[in-house]
Amino acid sequence: MSKESADITERIVKLKPDWVLFSASAFETPELCLNLLQEVQNISRKNLRFVLAIDEINPGLTILLKLQPVFELVNKMQFKISDPDLLLTHHIRSFPRIRLGNDFRTLDYTDNSGTLVRQSPSEVPLNTLIPFKNIQKIETRKAGTAPEKWLNNFLLERDSVAHPDQVVGILRETKGCYLFPGIPFNSILSLKIDKTKIEHVIRLDECSTKNPPFKRFIENMEQEHRLWLSADKERAKRASVHIHCTGKYPIINTLMQKLLKEIGYNNFKLITEINNEELKQKKPDIYLKLNNFPADKIRQKHIDWSKDLNQILEPLNHFIYLSDLRMGNISVALPIHKIEFEEFRDKLLKEIKDAETKNQQAQSDQMLHTQERNILKKITPFSRKLLESLSASRTWESAVELASKIKQPRAILFCKNENVAAELNLSLTEVPRKLWINPFKFQHAEDLTQLNSKMTHSYLKPGTIIISASARTHLENLCRKALLESKQAETVLHEQKLHIKKIKANLELLQNKKNKSAFRWLHVSLKQLLYRDRHLFQIPQGKTE
Repeated sequence: MSKESADITERIVKLKPDWVLFSASAFETPELCLNLLQEVQNISRKNLRFVLAIDEINPGLTILLKLQPVFELVNKMQFKISDPDLLLTHHIRSFPRIRLGNDFRTLDYTDNSGTLVRQSPSEVPLNTLIPFKNIQKIETRKAGTAPEKWLNNFLLERDSVAHPDQVVGILRETKGCYLFPGIPFNSILSLKIDKTKIEHVIRLDECSTKNPPFKRFIENMEQEHRLWLSADKERAKRASVHIHCTGKYPIINTLMQKLLKEIGYNNFKLITEINNEELKQKKPDIYLKLNNFPADKIRQKHIDWSKDLNQILEPLNHFIYLSDLRMGNISVALPIHKIEFEEFRDKLLKEIKDAETKNQQAQSDQMLHTQERNILKKITPFSRKLLESLSASRTWESAVELASKIKQPRAILFCKNENVAAELNLSLTEVPRKLWINPFKFQHAEDLTQLNSKMTHSYLKPGTIIISASARTHLENLCRKALLESKQAETVLHEQKLHIKKIKANLELLQNKKNKSAFRWLHVSLKQLLYRDRHLFQIPQGKTE
């Protein structure tokens, strides 16, 4: 919607009208006209009524035919119209009901969407009005013929009960298809385009009660005004009534206050006890009993809903805590049967239980993934350091050959065979501190944790490692595997957290769904209860003065 259109809409709504008269010809396109009406209708809090005011049928009314409105006539007939030839500027004095019967088998015509269709009389959709000029061909029992020729012959066979020029279309009704003479302007009761209804169509040059459309418009406004006056008196009467509620649950008290306010009872008070001063006051009070408050303490008029409320709350047992409920959006609460609600409740509780089970399992899995990640994270620096040291290690063969010449404070021997390691150990006479480790006892990446000690770190220096070829390959593979699994563990943990986040989001949606369903049940049930006992809230006129 353009800024200009939005400004116009806002200005109209600010006026708080009950009726809006408009001219479709004032808009560049009928779509713009319809959009403005819809926007005004959506934004306004009142039950707006629209009236189309025209100077002439063409283009004042025909401009809207592009939108294919549904016309309702004073005789309650309704049909969609897009052809201006169906609208008449003159009255029809008389036109006989002429049913086509079995005079034709099929007719080819262009429908409202512009599609050429072939249908038998029974196949034509009910309440379809076909402009005669849209009919391409009529197939009779004898042969196909042009529509004009068929119409002339058809009327001649019936002693010319009507002139062909009077026929502008064919109308499909419940009992069959009938010749249609057109729609006089005065017969138009209303128009409907999508969900927007135009209550009246009036001509600006015929604003007189002698003119039927204008007379209907005036009578409609007068009727609305009488209803408003009656409702206003009833609202004033209700406004003087004080309603005291002895409710236990805040959500029910708030809900009752809202429901009572909707029907005009604005003086609502929550009470926990009744003192003598209140009983002496001569106010038109009504006490609404929603709990086990002793009825004998209430000497004035009271309505006991305690048992009814227990029945309403019964389906909510083990479903929701009323003390946790807060007022939500209840404007669109639709009626729901108790059995339907209980089925929905049980299904929802199962979904919540399944989601909670998934959440617990996911939390347990996350703990395991976290532990695995932490272990691998701790050995990641060690794996890098060990790989670096292995790259500067001494081969087993060279160490055996040069054993007597190796002079260094420490040496760590990596090989599988303990006896082979012992032989080299004896040969390394110039190395005071030696450590032998069988690397093949470490088969998994997390096993490197056993190597990750202060003592081992003191040996991981360039040239201190003496290692067999197979041992080096094994340790290098194990270190690389540890580094890879560390990255994978981070990814798995991240994905697990996202998985838990989705589960929690789903749980939150289910909880909201539970709250909304509880609201709906309470709202609908209390509203039905209020409607059932609405007569009990009325106080005789003499007591409200």
